[in-house]
Amino acid sequence: MEEIYEPLNNSLQHVGSLMDAAEAHGILCGLLCTSQPFELDMWFRHVFGETAVEDGLASECQQQLLLVKNYTLEQLNSPQFQFVPLLPGDDILLSERVQALGGWCEGFLFGVGLAGIEIESLPDDAKEFINDVLSVSRVALADESEENEDDYIQVFEYIRIGVISFYEEMSQTDGEYGQQ
Repeated sequence: MEEIYEPLNNSLQHVGSLMDAAEAHGILCGLLCTSQPFELDMWFRHVFGETAVEDGLASECQQQLLLVKNYTLEQLNSPQFQFVPLLPGDDILLSERVQALGGWCEGFLFGVGLAGIEIESLPDDAKEFINDVLSVSRVALADESEENEDDYIQVFEYIRIGVISFYEEMSQTDGEYGQQ
């Protein structure tokens, strides 16, 4: 997905989006993982703000986001566990990748919240994952060491697999964790 990140991020910047590609994808994943129906316009409004959506300034970018949504759904439903969070590639400084991962996690939590999921009613594994995502959303990097690179890879992989598990668990619940 890193080949998608830069073009989408550039489009989002061009239209004056409220967030980068990582956070926008995090929101999408949070919404998709909850198995609650949602309108694309709601996601677009959070990504672009009301004005850009209403003025049509972002129609090309919206098309890119729609393609990302469809691709993400394919990944989440893949039996080969193909899901990957939309983040900058390995050629970007580690500090920027860590910041993007934190933004992705913030977006994911926001998306879960937008869907009206009650965290306290989730099974323990799902609750623990949400708490871990919250911790990662607050992460900061002290230096660009090889050890930190290895830690980033481990956290990235944990989030990747955790999202797949969360998606599978939520898909089997028929919305029982939503607001009553």
